[in-house]
Amino acid sequence: MLIIDCDTYIGRQAASFEEATPEMLLGAESAEGVSYAMAYSVKARTYDARCGNDEILRIAQKYPRILPVASVDPREHCRFESEIARVANLGFVALRVFPELQGWQVDSLLFARIVNACAEHAMPLMLSANATGRASEIVRVAKHTSNPIILLNVNYNALAEALSAAAARPNTFISTQYFITPGALEIAAESVGADRLVLGTNCPDFSARPPINMIMLSELSDEDKANILGGNLARIIAPQVRKLGQTLVESADFSNYEKRRLRGPKIDAHGHIGPWPFPMTDCWAEDLEKLMRKCGIERAIISSTEAIVNDFIEGNAVLARELEKSDMLLGYVTVNPHQLEQSVQEMDKYFKSPRFVGVKLHPGYAGISIDSEAVLRLAAEVAKRNVPFLIHTWGYSEPLKILKLAEEYPEMPIIMGHGGAVAWREAIDVLGKTRNVYTELCTSQSHRNKVRETISAVGYDRILFGTDLGLFDPAHVLGIYEEAELNAEEEAAIMHNNAARLFCL
Repeated sequence: MLIIDCDTYIGRQAASFEEATPEMLLGAESAEGVSYAMAYSVKARTYDARCGNDEILRIAQKYPRILPVASVDPREHCRFESEIARVANLGFVALRVFPELQGWQVDSLLFARIVNACAEHAMPLMLSANATGRASEIVRVAKHTSNPIILLNVNYNALAEALSAAAARPNTFISTQYFITPGALEIAAESVGADRLVLGTNCPDFSARPPINMIMLSELSDEDKANILGGNLARIIAPQVRKLGQTLVESADFSNYEKRRLRGPKIDAHGHIGPWPFPMTDCWAEDLEKLMRKCGIERAIISSTEAIVNDFIEGNAVLARELEKSDMLLGYVTVNPHQLEQSVQEMDKYFKSPRFVGVKLHPGYAGISIDSEAVLRLAAEVAKRNVPFLIHTWGYSEPLKILKLAEEYPEMPIIMGHGGAVAWREAIDVLGKTRNVYTELCTSQSHRNKVRETISAVGYDRILFGTDLGLFDPAHVLGIYEEAELNAEEEAAIMHNNAARLFCL
């Protein structure tokens, strides 16, 4: 199988813990069966475009499985068009630009000049379309051209717009890295065609496995899967590859990907039921069961979307009715610190049923800090009931707020929902300072090695398997755990036994 990753990089980032070397990139990609990595130089993005482009070309000449991607910074004003002409002639397979990092706008005349230069030299163009309005702006500026444009980093908030943009302009493609909602791939393929979708991963910062999992475990045909994994990109970059004097071959061993599959029993500690306003399939009890069976999940503990984002009393009632339809689902009682009395009543009401086994708090939607007095008062009530307390923790300093709560109520089990997300290393520190805090690691940002680094730092007894089931397709988050190459003891604990013990299943 030919697998091409359009979104990788080499070099040192100021905010990174380690330098991304060619060996690191190729090792991470080979482990998931990726044949070729289209890579740009961090130096070209952040320091000097021509210098960085020359660097990545030298690396590509030494490592044929790395296909060079150039970059320019239009703030230079007079030099970037000649640089586009130069790299196109040298055989760079695409040009990538970074308006969101360099501080210029896509709706500017600078970007129009980039679009025109790429069209003149038949150079595929790649850039992020994760911000609201970005995909529409890109298409409006480039509508007079038919040169390939690849929209990167399209998350579920921006997916509907990106699909509309791709439908409006021929030869516009979308990277599937953040296609993580249930049915997103199938909906996109139906909307614009599977021939307009390509694989991108942001490796080696992120793991390549989750987006590959999403494609491999989708309901698309084998032909569509093969095209998204590599066939579409092979066609897009073919003219430039010929300039490099290369012929693309299926060079990686895809059996490595298969060997990492986690096939044992699983309990998902973080899920939801109810609608979300994104391109995705419905996620009620029957729909969740289908997703769970696909990934070998035997039980999931879920909360109500409505309870989190709107009305926690009505949402808990909806959840209770849905739980009656499935033996595979258990529930969290969602609470709100602003309404302590009603939250206590909700816990007293639903903990009479064995189908409810924990409490859920989303401080973001509730508009309150985890370390506030209101949350501490609510936590005192949760602690009396001797059930796990799942708290959404997303962003720097959020896990540290859990530390205060854990010290105040040392007997209450607390689950860091998302494990801090981008602050997952901060969450590791909290685990190391407590005995009653657990983590699960579902996020759309699948940072590479975070499961293995967590195990190495604090062991595996307080790591849970969580997927954000119902908002995310579990196939995506499963890839983060599979990447860690868990041994049999680690797999049994993390994927099943820790949650079974914690929730008394």
